[in-house]
Amino acid sequence: MRIGLKRKRAGGERVWVAAFGKHPAWDDHFDSPGLDTSRLTQLRATLYSEGIGGSIDSGVWEQLDEQERITDFAHTIVWRTMDGVIVARLDNSEDGKGRKRYPLVVCAHARGTPMAWTCGPLVERVTRLARTCAQVETREGVLGEVELARGELRAEAGLLEAGEDEAGALNAAGTLAQRLGEEALVRVLYQCRREMRGFLRGGMVGDRSTSRALDVSAKQCRAPAGGRTPAEACALWLGVMGRLMGETIPVMVIVPDSLEMADVLVGEPEAKQFYCLRAGLGALPLASQVPYEIDEANRAWAGSVIRGEPVG
Repeated sequence: MRIGLKRKRAGGERVWVAAFGKHPAWDDHFDSPGLDTSRLTQLRATLYSEGIGGSIDSGVWEQLDEQERITDFAHTIVWRTMDGVIVARLDNSEDGKGRKRYPLVVCAHARGTPMAWTCGPLVERVTRLARTCAQVETREGVLGEVELARGELRAEAGLLEAGEDEAGALNAAGTLAQRLGEEALVRVLYQCRREMRGFLRGGMVGDRSTSRALDVSAKQCRAPAGGRTPAEACALWLGVMGRLMGETIPVMVIVPDSLEMADVLVGEPEAKQFYCLRAGLGALPLASQVPYEIDEANRAWAGSVIRGEPVG
């Protein structure tokens, strides 16, 4: 799914690029220059130090049966926030002492850029940078590649037209229904409405608890990927969540290269949610496979989402 992008100079658009994690050129964890925004430092802390590090230290991934565990770090992450969009790439790596439990993470934070560019050229450039860094043997080489990508992406972002995002006109739910089957998508939408009603427009059909305080703690849904690439899967699920919740709710989508699933995290992510990175379908099944009994009112609501009708 590639959208044509209008280009002109638009002031104030910026991109930050950084890398951290494990690399053979360092004997332990490293951080490159460029972790200059609060969202990038949050990503490093919550995803890497607390999420991945916490899962490793607690041994929860090692407790999974081999058939339940995802073997590799090979993930694309797109995280939409009120402060812009973060793109991250996770790949297997090791440090100079041969320790292989943590990944290499390459990330970029974009502000004021359309999602068509963020989930297209930006994801592609971050992925390419991660692969290049993995092949570079020296610290200077890694840091030089990060600096080069930062300059290239800032120059490109400065030529993009600010304003309405053309990708917003697409009916992502309709595309997913065609690819996954409508019943599968109805089940995913139902789980989102059931578990995430504190974030959704209009609450839950038949819900009588709206007078009580709604739960806006971080939520999670594992859906079929639905995209032909990880970047496209991220764009599609961000599109669906944007229609259900609006653009101000933080949403992170995590997709492995296998395209077996898309883990959708809603609200400010919590460290425990990154268990999904190594938990396969045997440990965390798809929402589309949960045998919900869905009433007609909620089926009708899901149908309106799929048809691209107003929701609420």
